[in-house]
Amino acid sequence: MRNRIRKTQPFCHEDMQSAVKAVITDDMKIRPAAIRYRVDHVTLSRYVKKQRALGKNQEIINCKPHFQTRLVFTKDQESILAEYLKTCAKMCYGKTTRNTRELAYEMATLNGIRVPESWHKNKSAGLDWMRGFFKRNGTLSIRQPENCSLSRMTSFTRPNVELFFHNLEEVLNRFGDQLNGSRIFNLDETATSTVPSKSVKVIAQKGARTVSNAASAERGILVTTTCIISASGNSIPPAMVFPRVKFRDHMLMNAVPGTLGLASPSGWMSADLFPRVMEHFIKYSLSSKDNPTVLIMDNHASHMSIEAIDMAKNNGVTIITLPPHCSNRLQPLDVTCFAPFKKFYSTAIDNWMKNNRGKTFSFYEIAGCVRFAHQKAMTPENITKGFERCGIYPFNKDIFSEEDFLCCSVTDRPNINYDEAQPDHIMLSDQNNNNDINSDQAGPSQPQEKINNSCDEAASTQKDPTLKKFITPEQIKGYPKAPPRQKNARPRKRGRSMIPTDTPEKTLIENKANEKKK
Repeated sequence: MRNRIRKTQPFCHEDMQSAVKAVITDDMKIRPAAIRYRVDHVTLSRYVKKQRALGKNQEIINCKPHFQTRLVFTKDQESILAEYLKTCAKMCYGKTTRNTRELAYEMATLNGIRVPESWHKNKSAGLDWMRGFFKRNGTLSIRQPENCSLSRMTSFTRPNVELFFHNLEEVLNRFGDQLNGSRIFNLDETATSTVPSKSVKVIAQKGARTVSNAASAERGILVTTTCIISASGNSIPPAMVFPRVKFRDHMLMNAVPGTLGLASPSGWMSADLFPRVMEHFIKYSLSSKDNPTVLIMDNHASHMSIEAIDMAKNNGVTIITLPPHCSNRLQPLDVTCFAPFKKFYSTAIDNWMKNNRGKTFSFYEIAGCVRFAHQKAMTPENITKGFERCGIYPFNKDIFSEEDFLCCSVTDRPNINYDEAQPDHIMLSDQNNNNDINSDQAGPSQPQEKINNSCDEAASTQKDPTLKKFITPEQIKGYPKAPPRQKNARPRKRGRSMIPTDTPEKTLIENKANEKKK
């Protein structure tokens, strides 16, 4: 039985050997010896019988429990396998239980370890071994992973992050004590639809195959909501873009007081509308050249409007853009605010549908649900925690460890050559980080090289001498690694973190906009 309940307490083999020695050599009775050394008297009687069969003068027999003598791998060997599995999971290429069982069989076969006959028949380890492996390695568990795009994996590199913190540190030093938590802001958009992407949980019959929930339509109508928060824990009234040619005041029914209403045919934020958002931000943040502010946002094309940048620069707003595809780690709104916001937004829609049975939820009710979610999610605790976890405020450029950059080691990025007209500090930053970004011909990147040496170093420092000849999972399968990329004749220009309100960057953006018009 796999899950039988033990009737006897587990014992240490040193205590059992001492009890056997006391009975054999000191002529102590079995029950007193069992009580003194805290072992089971029946088990002690069995080991004493084995020892007497060998002879009184023979060396004390091995008193380890039987299940330990039948283990396939030693404790140190299983530790190496467990570390390999945890590293693969951190690199976003975690192993399933089936992959792990096949790897265990291959590892045992290559190392000449004796395995049960069923392993050879199925070409993988058994389920019993898998259950025991999880029990013996409590740091492992089966988790449901979240999907992470390749763009996010490969863009979150140390040079990109260091460039962002370099720009942020430069701006903080530029203004000194004028910038505190109440003068550092973060702006980002999120989609609010008439049909939420994920429904709330409900109580239903146990074992039911399908459970449905009422929704207004198969596909919802999109309204873009722009949220702005400050490092002090406060928030500015949002801006909402409705899918209409012209905006009407009744679209903001029951909205957050002070919400800015906008309209575009698609419902998305555009470069033509963003200057209105910048004006809205300046109004509520009281930004001026005497009272400067810092606005952190992504470098989407809709945000790089020349009119919005000029307006920000003339009113004391310094814009810092995030590296592309790094908002999930560097943007406070994405880190701690948007997840509860969407959860409460779905709850608000569900409550409306239950209170208005048979009615269709239109985009005119979205503003009221946004108000409910905004009040619940944009709390001072969530906001300040987001800035802290991103290392923005309090400023901490070493907030991310080497493990956070393991994903980018799967695909090595070639060195990026920016325009010659960029600021000198960016060129200097790239030169300092050339050793961190390796081309495909240069071999593994720094995090990958550190991973490759970890198991060998661990094996050499272990007490078990057999580990020196042990073939590790890394040597069998290796860590996830993408093949070399094909070189394009005209590679696409990659984005980066920058300060658009500074004159050199602003000139580059203007030149690019003029070329696009021509």
